[in-house]
Amino acid sequence: MPLIDLTQTVFHQMPVFPGEQSPSIIEDQLPEGAGYVTFRLESNMHTGTHIDAPYHAKAGKKTIGSFPLEFFSGKAKVLDIRGETIARMRPEWKQVFMQHDIILFCTGHDKHWNTPEYYLNYPVIADEVAIVMKDSGIRIVGVDSPSPDRKPFNFHKHFLNGNRFLVENLQGLDQLIGIEEIEFMAFPLKIQAEASLIRAVARYRESI
Repeated sequence: MPLIDLTQTVFHQMPVFPGEQSPSIIEDQLPEGAGYVTFRLESNMHTGTHIDAPYHAKAGKKTIGSFPLEFFSGKAKVLDIRGETIARMRPEWKQVFMQHDIILFCTGHDKHWNTPEYYLNYPVIADEVAIVMKDSGIRIVGVDSPSPDRKPFNFHKHFLNGNRFLVENLQGLDQLIGIEEIEFMAFPLKIQAEASLIRAVARYRESI
């Protein structure tokens, strides 16, 4: 089963969400003849492709690294909402939500990655969609944009509680549109924080 990397590369002083600090990735200055190389990373947990725990939306204080690994993979479906400024609930989605653990929204906004446009005019998803997904048992929602919402971040508040998670800044979801059997994996660092950088990967069954 092929693996698809859905992760944006993290690099030194990369653009980040307005108000946050860019990451610092610096090679350590080791004594001459040390025989090895090391780098230091200082980063907000929301840099690049990352996963939010409910703690991020102030829904409890359980850190991202303390959840069971089983929560971070599952049967996924990619929904195509490219061209929509606000993605609203569609009747056919209810059945899709009932049949999957994870929903990934392909907005196509990842084409603006590493440009000023990326964090300015990104599409959003209506609050109703968050509520229906929550009621349907969806565990993870992912987007190929900075966020599914803007201030006051109601999508986060509606969905990001209980044992539900939000993945942001994915890339390449268009490769998975129309594929039925997808397993999505988004394992966080085992870290005491309200979110974590991740390596997001999809695995799918090729048609014969």
